[in-house]
Amino acid sequence: MTDASGRTFDSAALRGKVWIADFIYTNCPAACPLMSAKMRRVERRVRGEDDVRLVSISVDPARDTPAALTAFAKRYGGPTQQWIFLTGTPATVHQVAYTTFHVGDVLGRIEHSTKFVLVDKRGRIRGYYESLGQDDLDALVRDAEALRRDRG
Repeated sequence: MTDASGRTFDSAALRGKVWIADFIYTNCPAACPLMSAKMRRVERRVRGEDDVRLVSISVDPARDTPAALTAFAKRYGGPTQQWIFLTGTPATVHQVAYTTFHVGDVLGRIEHSTKFVLVDKRGRIRGYYESLGQDDLDALVRDAEALRRDRG
């Protein structure tokens, strides 16, 4: 994949980290701006935790260039050292969104979930959390903290 700075991004950068993923696109008229505002709230709560990353992945790789992702990210306080914005080829994004995370698709039409996905230090999906509700965000941060402390 490619990050908002135009650099190649490999999932190896997430090894040993707890991370929270979401799937957005910069031209989204509804949910994505709300999701990114909520992810900003999460970012504030985990700021400084070196073993936590937030990963926002575009489901519109045709339009979401690194420059478009950077402009979008800046509206929400990103990208930061902890909050990474990614794009990739349609095939790669399809693989990640549809096959790996089961939260949407980009082939044929853009569709995506409003869920945040919690991933443990070993790269295993540990939970899906509704991004638009405060209770789920509190649970997400609590669960991420528990995974941070887990040595297993």
